[in-house]
Amino acid sequence: MASVAWAVLRVLLLLPTQTWSPVGAGNPRDCDAPLASALPRSSFSSSSELSSSHGPGFSRLNRRDGAGGWTPLVSNKYQWLQIDLGERMEVTAVATQGGYGSSDWVTSYLLMFSDGGRNWKQYRREESIWGFPGNTNADSVVHYRLQPPFEARFLRFLPLAWNPRGRIGMRIEVYGCAYKSEVVYFDGQSALLYRLDKNSLKSIRDIISLKFKAMQSNGILLHREGQHGNHITLELIKGKLVFFLNSDNAELPSTTAPVTLTLGSLLDDQHWHSVRIELLDTQVNFTVDQHTHHFQAKGESSYLDLNFEISFGGIPTPGRAWEFTHKSFHGCLENLYYNGVDIIELAKKHKPQILMMGNVSFSCPQSQTVPVTFLSSRSYLALPGNSGEDTVSITFQFRTWNRAGHLLFGKLRRDSGSFVLFLKDGKLKLSLFQLGQSPRNVTAGAGLNDGQWHSVSLSAKWSHVSVVVDDDTAFQPLVAVLIDSGDTYYFGALYERSCEAHKHRGNPSGLYYIDADGSGPLGPFLVYCNMTDAAWTVVRHGGPDAVTVRGTLSGRPRSAASFAYAGIPLSWWVGRTNETHTYWGGSLPDAQKCTCGLEGSCIESQYYCSCDAGRNEW
Repeated sequence: MASVAWAVLRVLLLLPTQTWSPVGAGNPRDCDAPLASALPRSSFSSSSELSSSHGPGFSRLNRRDGAGGWTPLVSNKYQWLQIDLGERMEVTAVATQGGYGSSDWVTSYLLMFSDGGRNWKQYRREESIWGFPGNTNADSVVHYRLQPPFEARFLRFLPLAWNPRGRIGMRIEVYGCAYKSEVVYFDGQSALLYRLDKNSLKSIRDIISLKFKAMQSNGILLHREGQHGNHITLELIKGKLVFFLNSDNAELPSTTAPVTLTLGSLLDDQHWHSVRIELLDTQVNFTVDQHTHHFQAKGESSYLDLNFEISFGGIPTPGRAWEFTHKSFHGCLENLYYNGVDIIELAKKHKPQILMMGNVSFSCPQSQTVPVTFLSSRSYLALPGNSGEDTVSITFQFRTWNRAGHLLFGKLRRDSGSFVLFLKDGKLKLSLFQLGQSPRNVTAGAGLNDGQWHSVSLSAKWSHVSVVVDDDTAFQPLVAVLIDSGDTYYFGALYERSCEAHKHRGNPSGLYYIDADGSGPLGPFLVYCNMTDAAWTVVRHGGPDAVTVRGTLSGRPRSAASFAYAGIPLSWWVGRTNETHTYWGGSLPDAQKCTCGLEGSCIESQYYCSCDAGRNEW
């Protein structure tokens, strides 16, 4: 039986870019030590390298060994340079240079970070995704202070733009200091109970601070009850952090509703998130990831009379029937403090103030599920299948805010058609295409574009197809088609590679985007598919942007082009006097080069035509 391993699909919101401020002098926390300069070359890695002397190990700031910096094999937006700091460190600033004495430098880049090198997070502040301005020459150093700083072991620099007359070239440094981390892991059926000293005076001001990394989207992080029904609870619900506070006496008629405050979203992304709760009488400050909400709790008492016990990770003993789910937390807590007391350190030392219930451990495991983010409609993931099997079984989870989009594509037996699993109007649809027949459609679920995780299971054997959404909705149509496991499954967006493929899907004549080289360097482009006895592909000249060519009177091309082929590849272009040409003027038939390519005089030697260099002028 063919099966596709567990795949998790996500969509990342892109929000407005803001402006960076350069690093200022002095850091009151004294956390500005260079972290990368002393690392061995093996701590640096990259997507590719132009040569052995342009490898990532030569990318340390101000170094001139090798070729004087890192340069990838191809300069495009799919390249990256990575540093392994060896352990989680606090990172407060970064610095960049170009390649020493060259025309290779990066003018803007993104910064990613990760604990384990698998699940990456883009550095952002105030819910915006930031692009760093880079260098304007090869050797000057550009520093940037990170506000706020972050903790990570792995960092990645992703070039966005570079000197148009050169290549990508980078030398880098990372600044920061050691990071103290005390962690505790809850498996969803465990908890810590902290008993305060009853002989000590009650604190006028209570402060609870922690970081958490969630493996599931729901669970109790902390809970504390009072003698008369008042309580505070911090709970993760559908990836959002909810703070419940009831300051009323349950034995008296309630005059106010309990306070329910929600902060954050998508906090179940398996990254660390910080929380700080400050209680002063009934004045509450609630902070999640630098976002603070201040409010005053109303009730019969001007002070929250709470017990001398706080539970973390779950509610270990039955309490009152609150109006929220009592599901224990599955994930990790880090640097958990109550009024300056290190709760995790007490637990590790088995102090009598701490009662551990269930399977509690003091290391944070890496999740076996790796989420995949599709950043654009051109992104997709291809996974292999076992061709020839008559059974298909695929399960995955996804979450998105988009009402429409492709999730999965596969072929039917012997290339007789295909099936597509996609979202339309927030509903999951399965379409089966077979030559000579109308498409068969199955719809499941609703409102699936709510940003929450949804599970999908697709299974097929011979003519029996089953689609299950969120474990409670199943559609099992009988169809007169044979589904083959196929060679490849495509998750995410996918463009057909030709008009012939659109014809096989039963699509009529019209405009379509095709991606002729699949995962190759060419992007999808718009063509007209003329569906006659054959599938004719017509590419029409649509008036491109002006390109200045020296020696001409006009900045615009003086010819119109039309390309078409059916069966064997055949193309031509039509000049201004309507004559048909199969090669460019000055070149030779079938050379597939411009004149400069034949003469070796193109503006960039690696191209066969100057226009392939992508410049606006030559």
